[in-house]
Amino acid sequence: MADRSAARATQRAHRSGDVVLIRQGVYMPRGEWEALEETGRHLARARAVAPELEEGTGFSHVTAALALGWPLIGPAPERVHVIDDRRTTTVHRAGLVRHAGPLPAVDPVRLDGVPVTAPVPTAVALIVSAPVHVAAVAVDAAVRARVIEPSRLAEELPLGPARGSARAQLVLSALDERHESPGESFTAIRLVEIGAPATIPQHEFVLPDGRRDRVDFWLPSRGVVVEFDGKQKYRDPTMIGTSDPAEVLWREKVREDRIRSRPEVRAVIRVTWWHLVEPDRLRALFRAHGVRL
Repeated sequence: MADRSAARATQRAHRSGDVVLIRQGVYMPRGEWEALEETGRHLARARAVAPELEEGTGFSHVTAALALGWPLIGPAPERVHVIDDRRTTTVHRAGLVRHAGPLPAVDPVRLDGVPVTAPVPTAVALIVSAPVHVAAVAVDAAVRARVIEPSRLAEELPLGPARGSARAQLVLSALDERHESPGESFTAIRLVEIGAPATIPQHEFVLPDGRRDRVDFWLPSRGVVVEFDGKQKYRDPTMIGTSDPAEVLWREKVREDRIRSRPEVRAVIRVTWWHLVEPDRLRALFRAHGVRL
């Protein structure tokens, strides 16, 4: 009787909009749900699915990446992804994608008791299934944290002419632990996609007095500096400390003037998130600076 009363109370709360239905029989208070970002909502859906999963099943693909704390470009999918040992073909159901097994190596991390695929198999799954830039930004975070070694990852990726081999090489060529943020990772993969020549991340120009000006990317064959210009550079207290944002902006201008004055520097190109969303925008930005790729 108590269970029935609780169920009726939940149904009334749902009808009134006080709770949100995440999965059949699973609800969350609306305020808590609306306070979550995309990643949190996806992981909430994963937790709602967890009680349904059998032994030999583990969270995989983008769900595993989010459980491991990797960044995601764009919206998180509504469907949760798992690998199921018992499946020989991938099955798409409401709110759930069951990929064919076998279940690969798993991480010590568990999500509500369910295994999560380990970093390398998670990276491989992303690279062969997600858009190139989404996979590159997520996997680059694991490289930056030294959770994945690119050479070890390369051993597990498909080789040509196998399906996914071309995108695998694109992603591999953009990975570098020197990238300091998702924005730099995003810039790196887009530079690869638009055919930019070899780049050096975090290159330092040495001043006569021994000081150093470090830039996000240096393209020595073109004499081009590329800087990812995220808002956090001027607003994030962890980056600017107690400095006034206007003073930070002024120092950045002076620094850029020093870099532009160097004889080997032909152009300084500042890239924003807007330029990265569409590769053609980045190509147009290079053309606007007189740089053709």
